[in-house]
Amino acid sequence: MDNVIVREFSDYSSTVFSILDELGFAEKLDDINRIIIKPNLLQDAPPPCTTDVGCVEAIIKFIRENSQNKQIMVLEGSGGCATGIAFKKLGYDKMAAEYGIKLQDVDKTEIIRLEDPKALVYKEIYLPAVLFGGYIISVPSLKDHSIAGVTLSLKNLVGLLPDRHYGGYWSYKRSDVHRVGIGRAVADLNKYVKIDMSVIDGRLGQQGSHLSGGRHCNPHKNVIIGGHDALEVDKKGAEILGHEWESIEHLRMISGDYEE
Repeated sequence: MDNVIVREFSDYSSTVFSILDELGFAEKLDDINRIIIKPNLLQDAPPPCTTDVGCVEAIIKFIRENSQNKQIMVLEGSGGCATGIAFKKLGYDKMAAEYGIKLQDVDKTEIIRLEDPKALVYKEIYLPAVLFGGYIISVPSLKDHSIAGVTLSLKNLVGLLPDRHYGGYWSYKRSDVHRVGIGRAVADLNKYVKIDMSVIDGRLGQQGSHLSGGRHCNPHKNVIIGGHDALEVDKKGAEILGHEWESIEHLRMISGDYEE
Protein backbone atom coordinates (compact mmCIF):
# COMPACT_ATOMS: atom_id res chain seq x y z
CA MET A 1 0.00 0.00 0.00
CA ASP A 2 1.28 3.46 -0.87
CA ASN A 3 1.78 5.79 2.03
CA VAL A 4 -0.36 8.87 2.38
CA ILE A 5 1.66 11.84 1.16
CA VAL A 6 1.26 15.28 2.71
CA ARG A 7 3.04 18.18 1.04
CA GLU A 8 3.24 21.77 2.17
CA PHE A 9 1.50 23.91 -0.44
CA SER A 10 3.65 26.19 -2.57
CA ASP A 11 1.58 26.32 -5.76
CA TYR A 12 -0.78 23.79 -7.32
CA SER A 13 1.47 22.66 -10.15
CA SER A 14 4.64 21.98 -8.18
CA THR A 15 2.89 20.58 -5.10
CA VAL A 16 0.49 18.28 -6.97
CA PHE A 17 3.21 17.19 -9.40
CA SER A 18 5.47 16.19 -6.52
CA ILE A 19 2.72 14.06 -4.96
CA LEU A 20 1.81 12.38 -8.26
CA ASP A 21 5.49 11.69 -8.96
CA GLU A 22 5.92 10.01 -5.58
CA LEU A 23 2.77 7.95 -6.18
CA GLY A 24 4.24 6.70 -9.48
CA PHE A 25 1.23 8.00 -11.40
CA ALA A 26 3.19 8.62 -14.62
CA GLU A 27 4.07 4.93 -14.84
CA LYS A 28 0.49 3.88 -14.08
CA LEU A 29 -0.78 5.95 -17.02
CA ASP A 30 0.46 3.33 -19.46
CA ASP A 31 -2.32 1.00 -18.29
CA ILE A 32 -5.09 3.62 -18.10
CA ASN A 33 -7.32 4.68 -20.97
CA ARG A 34 -9.96 6.87 -19.36
CA ILE A 35 -9.59 9.09 -16.32
CA ILE A 36 -12.53 10.48 -14.36
CA ILE A 37 -11.84 13.36 -11.99
CA LYS A 38 -14.48 13.99 -9.32
CA PRO A 39 -14.15 17.40 -7.61
CA ASN A 40 -16.46 18.67 -4.89
CA LEU A 41 -18.58 21.41 -6.44
CA LEU A 42 -21.32 21.33 -3.84
CA GLN A 43 -22.44 24.85 -4.75
CA ASP A 44 -21.23 27.65 -6.99
CA ALA A 45 -19.39 29.09 -3.97
CA PRO A 46 -15.63 29.73 -4.09
CA PRO A 47 -13.00 27.54 -2.40
CA PRO A 48 -12.59 26.11 0.17
CA CYS A 49 -16.33 25.31 0.05
CA THR A 50 -15.53 23.82 -3.35
CA THR A 51 -12.46 22.28 -4.99
CA ASP A 52 -10.22 24.94 -6.47
CA VAL A 53 -10.03 24.53 -10.24
CA GLY A 54 -6.28 25.03 -9.93
CA CYS A 55 -5.92 21.71 -8.12
CA VAL A 56 -7.82 19.83 -10.83
CA GLU A 57 -5.92 21.68 -13.54
CA ALA A 58 -2.60 20.58 -12.02
CA ILE A 59 -3.67 16.92 -12.21
CA ILE A 60 -4.71 17.38 -15.84
CA LYS A 61 -1.42 19.11 -16.69
CA PHE A 62 0.50 16.22 -15.15
CA ILE A 63 -1.48 13.70 -17.21
CA ARG A 64 -1.00 15.67 -20.43
CA GLU A 65 2.73 16.06 -19.84
CA ASN A 66 3.15 12.32 -19.31
CA SER A 67 0.63 10.94 -21.80
CA GLN A 68 -1.11 12.85 -24.57
CA ASN A 69 -3.76 10.32 -25.55
CA LYS A 70 -5.75 9.82 -22.35
CA GLN A 71 -9.46 10.58 -22.24
CA ILE A 72 -10.09 12.88 -19.29
CA MET A 73 -13.50 13.75 -17.88
CA VAL A 74 -14.52 15.91 -14.94
CA LEU A 75 -17.71 14.35 -13.56
CA GLU A 76 -19.87 16.11 -10.97
CA GLY A 77 -23.38 16.50 -9.64
CA SER A 78 -23.73 19.69 -7.61
CA GLY A 79 -26.05 19.80 -4.64
CA GLY A 80 -27.12 23.41 -4.25
CA CYS A 81 -27.24 24.60 -7.87
CA ALA A 82 -27.28 23.32 -11.44
CA THR A 83 -23.94 21.63 -12.07
CA GLY A 84 -23.41 23.66 -15.24
CA ILE A 85 -23.61 26.87 -13.22
CA ALA A 86 -20.90 25.63 -10.85
CA PHE A 87 -18.71 24.56 -13.79
CA LYS A 88 -19.00 28.02 -15.33
CA LYS A 89 -18.74 30.19 -12.23
CA LEU A 90 -15.81 28.29 -10.70
CA GLY A 91 -13.65 28.31 -13.84
CA TYR A 92 -14.09 24.70 -14.94
CA ASP A 93 -15.58 25.66 -18.33
CA LYS A 94 -12.53 27.76 -19.16
CA MET A 95 -10.12 25.09 -17.95
CA ALA A 96 -11.89 22.36 -19.95
CA ALA A 97 -11.71 24.42 -23.15
CA GLU A 98 -7.99 25.05 -22.63
CA TYR A 99 -7.10 21.38 -22.14
CA GLY A 100 -9.69 19.78 -24.39
CA ILE A 101 -11.38 17.74 -21.70
CA LYS A 102 -15.02 16.91 -21.13
CA LEU A 103 -17.15 18.23 -18.30
CA GLN A 104 -20.02 15.87 -17.51
CA ASP A 105 -23.06 16.64 -15.37
CA VAL A 106 -24.17 13.52 -13.47
CA ASP A 107 -27.79 14.52 -14.10
CA LYS A 108 -27.26 14.56 -17.87
CA THR A 109 -25.49 11.28 -18.45
CA GLU A 110 -26.42 7.63 -18.96
CA ILE A 111 -27.31 5.91 -15.70
CA ILE A 112 -27.12 2.20 -14.93
CA ARG A 113 -28.68 0.15 -12.15
CA LEU A 114 -26.50 -2.06 -9.95
CA GLU A 115 -27.27 -4.44 -7.09
CA ASP A 116 -25.40 -5.61 -4.01
CA PRO A 117 -27.39 -7.63 -1.45
CA LYS A 118 -24.67 -6.93 1.14
CA ALA A 119 -25.17 -3.17 0.93
CA LEU A 120 -26.52 -1.49 4.04
CA VAL A 121 -29.15 0.82 2.53
CA TYR A 122 -28.64 0.89 -1.24
CA LYS A 123 -29.03 -2.77 -2.18
CA GLU A 124 -29.85 -1.38 -5.60
CA ILE A 125 -28.27 1.82 -6.82
CA TYR A 126 -28.26 4.06 -9.89
CA LEU A 127 -24.91 5.49 -10.99
CA PRO A 128 -23.32 7.02 -14.11
CA ALA A 129 -22.34 4.30 -16.56
CA VAL A 130 -19.15 6.18 -17.47
CA LEU A 131 -17.66 5.44 -14.04
CA PHE A 132 -17.10 1.80 -14.76
CA GLY A 133 -13.91 1.02 -16.62
CA GLY A 134 -12.45 4.42 -15.78
CA TYR A 135 -9.64 5.39 -13.40
CA ILE A 136 -11.33 7.48 -10.70
CA ILE A 137 -9.57 10.36 -8.96
CA SER A 138 -11.45 11.95 -6.07
CA VAL A 139 -10.39 15.58 -5.58
CA PRO A 140 -12.29 17.09 -2.64
CA SER A 141 -11.60 20.20 -0.65
CA LEU A 142 -10.36 19.73 2.93
CA LYS A 143 -13.37 20.61 5.05
CA ASP A 144 -15.63 19.77 7.91
CA HIS A 145 -19.19 18.60 7.39
CA SER A 146 -21.90 19.81 9.75
CA ILE A 147 -23.55 16.36 9.86
CA ALA A 148 -20.95 13.80 8.74
CA GLY A 149 -17.99 15.35 10.57
CA VAL A 150 -15.80 15.66 7.48
CA THR A 151 -16.39 15.58 3.75
CA LEU A 152 -13.30 14.29 1.98
CA SER A 153 -12.49 11.68 -0.71
CA LEU A 154 -14.98 9.00 0.30
CA LYS A 155 -17.97 11.23 0.95
CA ASN A 156 -17.20 13.09 -2.27
CA LEU A 157 -18.89 10.19 -4.11
CA VAL A 158 -22.31 11.46 -3.00
CA GLY A 159 -22.14 13.84 -5.96
CA LEU A 160 -22.32 10.81 -8.29
CA LEU A 161 -25.92 10.04 -7.32
CA PRO A 162 -28.37 11.25 -9.98
CA ASP A 163 -30.87 13.78 -8.67
CA ARG A 164 -33.83 12.05 -10.36
CA HIS A 165 -33.28 9.01 -8.13
CA TYR A 166 -31.82 10.59 -5.00
CA GLY A 167 -33.19 14.11 -4.76
CA GLY A 168 -36.27 15.45 -3.04
CA TYR A 169 -35.66 14.64 0.61
CA TRP A 170 -34.95 18.34 1.08
CA SER A 171 -34.03 21.19 -1.24
CA TYR A 172 -30.48 20.02 -1.95
CA LYS A 173 -30.02 17.53 -4.73
CA ARG A 174 -28.87 14.01 -3.75
CA SER A 175 -30.39 14.60 -0.30
CA ASP A 176 -31.73 11.03 -0.05
CA VAL A 177 -28.44 10.14 1.63
CA HIS A 178 -29.72 11.98 4.70
CA ARG A 179 -32.96 10.00 4.67
CA VAL A 180 -31.13 6.67 4.82
CA GLY A 181 -28.26 7.86 7.01
CA ILE A 182 -25.26 9.57 5.52
CA GLY A 183 -22.69 7.19 7.02
CA ARG A 184 -24.45 4.16 5.58
CA ALA A 185 -24.97 5.84 2.21
CA VAL A 186 -21.29 6.76 1.92
CA ALA A 187 -20.23 3.25 2.96
CA ASP A 188 -22.46 1.74 0.28
CA LEU A 189 -21.26 4.13 -2.41
CA ASN A 190 -17.72 3.05 -1.74
CA LYS A 191 -18.71 -0.60 -2.18
CA TYR A 192 -20.01 0.14 -5.66
CA VAL A 193 -17.34 2.62 -6.76
CA LYS A 194 -13.60 2.16 -6.20
CA ILE A 195 -11.59 5.34 -5.88
CA ASP A 196 -8.21 4.75 -7.51
CA MET A 197 -6.49 7.87 -6.21
CA SER A 198 -7.34 10.76 -3.90
CA VAL A 199 -5.92 14.27 -3.93
CA ILE A 200 -7.28 16.54 -1.20
CA ASP A 201 -7.04 20.29 -1.77
CA GLY A 202 -6.01 21.58 1.65
CA ARG A 203 -4.59 24.91 0.58
CA LEU A 204 -7.15 26.68 2.76
CA GLY A 205 -9.35 24.23 4.66
CA GLN A 206 -12.81 24.90 6.06
CA GLN A 207 -14.15 24.36 9.56
CA GLY A 208 -17.57 24.20 11.16
CA SER A 209 -19.67 23.57 8.05
CA HIS A 210 -19.45 22.14 4.55
CA LEU A 211 -21.53 25.01 3.15
CA SER A 212 -20.38 28.43 1.99
CA GLY A 213 -20.91 29.80 5.50
CA GLY A 214 -18.13 27.66 6.93
CA ARG A 215 -15.03 29.35 8.36
CA HIS A 216 -11.72 29.26 6.54
CA CYS A 217 -9.15 27.47 8.68
CA ASN A 218 -7.06 30.03 10.51
CA PRO A 219 -4.23 29.62 9.90
CA HIS A 220 -4.78 28.01 6.51
CA LYS A 221 -3.85 24.31 6.47
CA ASN A 222 -1.54 24.95 3.51
CA VAL A 223 -1.26 21.30 2.42
CA ILE A 224 -2.13 18.94 -0.40
CA ILE A 225 -2.76 15.31 0.61
CA GLY A 226 -2.56 12.38 -1.78
CA GLY A 227 -2.60 8.61 -1.95
CA HIS A 228 -4.11 5.52 -3.55
CA ASP A 229 -5.98 4.37 -0.46
CA ALA A 230 -8.89 6.80 -0.08
CA LEU A 231 -9.69 5.64 3.45
CA GLU A 232 -6.15 6.29 4.67
CA VAL A 233 -6.04 9.63 2.87
CA ASP A 234 -9.29 10.64 4.55
CA LYS A 235 -8.05 9.53 7.96
CA LYS A 236 -5.08 11.88 7.52
CA GLY A 237 -7.35 14.67 6.28
CA ALA A 238 -9.62 14.27 9.31
CA GLU A 239 -6.57 14.42 11.58
CA ILE A 240 -5.32 17.62 9.92
CA LEU A 241 -8.76 19.15 10.47
CA GLY A 242 -8.47 18.30 14.17
CA HIS A 243 -10.64 15.18 14.36
CA GLU A 244 -9.90 11.68 15.58
CA TRP A 245 -10.82 9.59 12.57
CA GLU A 246 -12.63 7.08 14.79
CA SER A 247 -15.15 9.82 15.58
CA ILE A 248 -16.27 9.94 11.93
CA GLU A 249 -19.01 7.37 11.32
CA HIS A 250 -18.41 6.69 7.64
CA LEU A 251 -14.65 6.28 8.19
CA ARG A 252 -15.31 3.73 10.92
CA MET A 253 -17.83 1.89 8.76
CA ILE A 254 -15.56 1.70 5.72
CA SER A 255 -12.62 0.61 7.89
CA GLY A 256 -14.77 -2.25 9.21
CA ASP A 257 -14.54 -0.97 12.78
CA TYR A 258 -18.24 -0.38 13.35
CA GLU A 259 -21.05 -1.76 15.45
CA GLU A 260 -24.71 -0.71 15.28
